[in-house]
Amino acid sequence: MSDKNMQIWSKVDKTDTRFTKKAKVNGQDITSLSGTAMVMKATELFGPVGIGWGWRIVEERFDEGHEIFIGEGDKRACIGREIGHTVKIALWFMQDDKRGEIEQYGCTRYQYKTSYGMTTDGEAPKKSLTDAIKKALSMLGFSADVFLGLFDDQDYVQQLQAEQAIEQAEDRDAEIERQKQERLDYIKSVVETMQGAQSMQELKKLHDHAVRRLTARNDDTAIKRIAKELRDLTPKFTQESAA
Repeated sequence: MSDKNMQIWSKVDKTDTRFTKKAKVNGQDITSLSGTAMVMKATELFGPVGIGWGWRIVEERFDEGHEIFIGEGDKRACIGREIGHTVKIALWFMQDDKRGEIEQYGCTRYQYKTSYGMTTDGEAPKKSLTDAIKKALSMLGFSADVFLGLFDDQDYVQQLQAEQAIEQAEDRDAEIERQKQERLDYIKSVVETMQGAQSMQELKKLHDHAVRRLTARNDDTAIKRIAKELRDLTPKFTQESAA
């Protein structure tokens, strides 16, 4: 795969953690992305909306869903249907003096039943449009780390936050030094905790957790230090087991 093919993707795949939040949708925990933040990122790359990139509405409709009932038995009555709003857009962008275009859908609940009764979301069309724009941009690699599920890994998120803290710091050198000391303190803490392990199982668990975190940070030196501690301590439990 050529670098040219990944030219856009590699510039936009990481998400600024300041513009994300945890949300629950249909019982599932997800990472919610700010639509405005994604528009800002696209503007940084392509230029102002309407000049370097933009979109046009291809289709818009309201779709009827299943019937909604209240009451039980003979008193059961239909009070309407769920209605969803759908919009289809063609998102266009300029790259190397060429025009690209992506079609995507955005969907939002418009009329539905809540625990308080029927409700209508007057913001549904706007939400559907934002949804479609975000999905179209994701096809170019925008916030790919979220869509790839990397935000489910807390170690990845912490590493991303550390990198962004350096980029956004007024005194970058001071922030780098702070993180270096934090790293040393963490390694020392892991080693001391491993030395206090009461079983081989506990020792291995401490080692594996630290390695996952350090791998997310690409800290090979620290990984080797933790691995050495595991090797040094393993004979202790092997001997105890043999005895």
